[in-house]
Amino acid sequence: MGEEIEKKVVKYLETLVSIRSVSGEEREVAHRIKEIMDAEGVDKAFIDKYGNVIGVVKGAIDKSIVYEGHMDHVPEGDLSNWVMPPYEPKIVNGNIYGRATVDMKGAIAAMLSSISMIKEPHPTIYLVFVSQEEIAEGVLLKYAMEDSLGIRPDLVVLGEATNLNISIGQRGRAVIHVRIRGETAHASMPEKGMNALAASTFIMDRVLRLKNKLPSHRLLGRSTVTPTIIECTPKSPPMVPDHCFINIDRRFIVGEDEDKILGEIEFIANKALEKNLARDVKVYIPVEPLPLWNGRKLEARHFFPAWITERNRIIKSILRLVKRRVFSESRFMAWRFSTDGVYSAGIAGIPTIGFGPGDEGYAHKPNENVPIKHLIKAVDGYTKISTTFID
Repeated sequence: MGEEIEKKVVKYLETLVSIRSVSGEEREVAHRIKEIMDAEGVDKAFIDKYGNVIGVVKGAIDKSIVYEGHMDHVPEGDLSNWVMPPYEPKIVNGNIYGRATVDMKGAIAAMLSSISMIKEPHPTIYLVFVSQEEIAEGVLLKYAMEDSLGIRPDLVVLGEATNLNISIGQRGRAVIHVRIRGETAHASMPEKGMNALAASTFIMDRVLRLKNKLPSHRLLGRSTVTPTIIECTPKSPPMVPDHCFINIDRRFIVGEDEDKILGEIEFIANKALEKNLARDVKVYIPVEPLPLWNGRKLEARHFFPAWITERNRIIKSILRLVKRRVFSESRFMAWRFSTDGVYSAGIAGIPTIGFGPGDEGYAHKPNENVPIKHLIKAVDGYTKISTTFID
């Protein structure tokens, strides 16, 4: 990998990071990525009706690989926590700083930079860059692959940060909503009402106690559960609230299904009813609108399965290739967070791996950054992985 590739990948990343593209606002970055694809000489580049940017590099081998990333990122948060402005990328001590450098425009820049490096013979390469992953992972990848392309590739390579390791799985993610109904009363006479907030504290306490009962997995780690949002109404200081809402984040391992996950919370909700703490409690997985940057609207059901890709001959050969020719310390790992692999591996059952520059620990944090040397190795890695199906 020469100086020219380094300049290219740094330039592409700086260009992408300078464009703010929070979920649902990816229009500008989508068009910029398509322009880069066209300049790199892909056989076909287009923006589909869902706002995904797709490039096709036709190959001579009757196999196909999807290189995938998401264009959106989380908001920057409190700017006072940033040493440098999040959308003015800067290079300091060999690292590029800025929002989405590691999650995950660094990988997108490396994938784009690898196009000119891919040599025949190679499988057909699909570059798929989606929107709204931070809100509902896997949903837009499904539409891109099933509807816009109509393909079932032999391999999907996700560019989420792996520190140049090979990720072969992740825990699943479920969003659980709990709605509690009580009865209002004057705060001076709380016994005459049914305090939905008191019921909420009962439910949250027992939800947190579940953590010691949840299973663990050798690769994926332990399942987790935690409340993340609570809202109550009416919001009146001298009044007992009659409605409360709790949002629960549940991360789970393979083998845990939806019935089990919901059943744990429903059991707690029924205990609250038995103790006469609430009139009614509803527990459910929400289905919510997913507005896209081009004006279209989809829906997302917030249950995303856990997955592990089998370490078969092909997957093992990819690790050997990366260790031998890209990064000698590379190993198999699993992500702690959720990715678009919930569709490709978790639902569609397509062999899926992750390989990306940077440390996942910097994702969503102020002063997010990625090492330039990782970007260069990622370009090399994507180029080498394209030779996977060559005998």
